[in-house]
Amino acid sequence: MNKKQVSITKEQINNVATDSFCYPEWKPLIDFFWDRYNKRYFNQIECLQYNSDFELRNNCGFLIATIDCILIETLEQYYSGKDETKKGETDKAFLSFFQRSEAFEEIVKDKEDAGKFAGLIRSGLLHQSKAKQASIINKKSLTPILDWIDKDDKNKGFQLNRDKFHKSVLDEYRNLVEKLKKAENSELRERFKSKLLTLIE
Repeated sequence: MNKKQVSITKEQINNVATDSFCYPEWKPLIDFFWDRYNKRYFNQIECLQYNSDFELRNNCGFLIATIDCILIETLEQYYSGKDETKKGETDKAFLSFFQRSEAFEEIVKDKEDAGKFAGLIRSGLLHQSKAKQASIINKKSLTPILDWIDKDDKNKGFQLNRDKFHKSVLDEYRNLVEKLKKAENSELRERFKSKLLTLIE
């Protein structure tokens, strides 16, 4: 039987101090955060990755990558404290994500690189159900987590290992929670609360 969904009120969020991290106070917020994304996204992706049906398991790369792109933009909203990624700021959001993660920082080095990912992978998947140009999404062991098809011609697009890429996205969600616990990150805690407040009716 599924556990009852974790709930929280705006009053609870507002009453949690951000100048320091007190685990008993912050636990309901973190539990709500994990409950939301585990139940709605991460658990479902795991069901796809390890499904007993080979055809389903083997052909869900585009779906996983699409969800990961959504999750990346959402994660950046916790760092910015905003409800949504504003029009024209998608490239900036992806650059922020890629530069924060050691797994990607040598691949996506500037806003132009991030823009190519947002256009060829994120927008292609979300709006046209495809990865654009020569971009490849698969789960082959030799496919890197993320790299250029041709470093000398970045317009050709990316090669992306769906499982390695997803693991890194999940790791960055975990990293956010760990950063909340650090004493010096009071501003991040404030922004995290601001984003949470947008989720509560």
